[in-house]
Amino acid sequence: PFVWTPRGGLRRCPLLAGDNCGQAFGINTHGHVVGYSSGPNGRRGFLWTRGGRVRDLGVLPGGDHSSAFDINDLDEVAGTSGSAAGDRAVLWTTDGNIRDLGTLPGDTSSEASAINNNGDVVGYSKGPGGMRAFLWTQATGMQDLGVLPGGNSSRALGINDIGAVVGSSTTSSEDRAFIWTSVTGIRDLNGETSLPFGVVLLEAHAINNRGQILVMGTNTHDHENGEPVPCAPAPPLSFLLTPQ
Repeated sequence: PFVWTPRGGLRRCPLLAGDNCGQAFGINTHGHVVGYSSGPNGRRGFLWTRGGRVRDLGVLPGGDHSSAFDINDLDEVAGTSGSAAGDRAVLWTTDGNIRDLGTLPGDTSSEASAINNNGDVVGYSKGPGGMRAFLWTQATGMQDLGVLPGGNSSRALGINDIGAVVGSSTTSSEDRAFIWTSVTGIRDLNGETSLPFGVVLLEAHAINNRGQILVMGTNTHDHENGEPVPCAPAPPLSFLLTPQ
């Protein structure tokens, strides 16, 4: 794992003692980094601070692995811990405890993707019916965010401090990037913006407090002699959506 800063360039994040590989997934405004460290003793979520200290975040009781995916400015960390029997979305608190966030009713496992500065966590819950995006808050617990019309699964990947959630949901034909708010519910981002012909927004990965959204998409058509033609395979594209 590594961290890059404009002043310091590329810097390696240390692994936990005895480990030989790892990956970083999240960073907060203090420059603290989370991810996982892996070796003979398994995979463990870690928290690295700019002072050079790396800390094993631990696992749930009965678990044997964990991964940390996001960190807020209070150093609260969201991720996953579990065993061969299944994974659970977890929240590591500032006092060093790990909290099992559970699953949606009827599901068997879950994964946390992101956390905001209010301690709200998003991710997805998995079961026989597929995956469902969730929002977890201290006040309400885990809430099913639903799916886009015609779809049967969804994943929440990002949340801002206002509580707007972004992610990806299947439809009757393909994956589509979505935004969810408590007022409007789940909406297809492809219908919220003007896109070039053939471009489809597939996954929304992050949203900031200004409402800017980082989205991955694809161009299903190219142009040949001035005429649209299908792309095969469709190339991946990245977009930054900015509210007007």
